Amino acid sequence: SIQCHALSKEGPTSWIDAAYWICSFANNQWNIGADLGNDPMESAFALALTAGIKGVAMVMDPEAQPLTRVWCLFEFLLSSREHLELVFVTNAGVVGDDGCSSFDI
Repeated sequence: SIQCHALSKEGPTSWIDAAYWICSFANNQWNIGADLGNDPMESAFALALTAGIKGVAMVMDPEAQPLTRVWCLFEFLLSSREHLELVFVTNAGVVGDDGCSSFDI
């Protein structure tokens, strides 16, 4: 799904150079409080989302668990505030992208 997203956004010759930052690899998931500090706006994912990126691809599971997690909702909020394109990616494709999805909502 991510490869299809890159292909649809960057085109057939440039998609291979598309970069994706994966927030769950940027923070110590076993001690997230230490990485967040006192100001969430100084966290790694807040800094990444406000650094001029193109958009956000939120990977969803069948239960939509990311929408129940505070830090994912925080990223959703920052994406909206920064006017970033936000897409939902599942194992079936990119929701709402006819070229990268086996379904549409």
